[in-house]
Amino acid sequence: MTEPIQLPARLDATELSAFAPRLTEACTGGTVQIDAGEVTHMGALGVQLILAAARDQRSLGGTLEICAISERATSQLAMMGLSPQQLSEGAP
Repeated sequence: MTEPIQLPARLDATELSAFAPRLTEACTGGTVQIDAGEVTHMGALGVQLILAAARDQRSLGGTLEICAISERATSQLAMMGLSPQQLSEGAP
């Protein structure tokens, strides 16, 4: 297992072009950890990217874990009808 992938403070369309390749490269099976402890804005596109990565990980026999998540990110996920656990499982 490698170091957790640190999410940018704003996980929105602007940041996704830099973040998406890092997440995609990491999702090859095994365990991928995501640190969302510093997230102040979790946009829908970022959530979709993480959900897709979690599904990819599961299909490869791996897992995606949220090792830390800010209260603000948790609240924004809840507004989208998701929990951190659902995000890491890739299932809405």
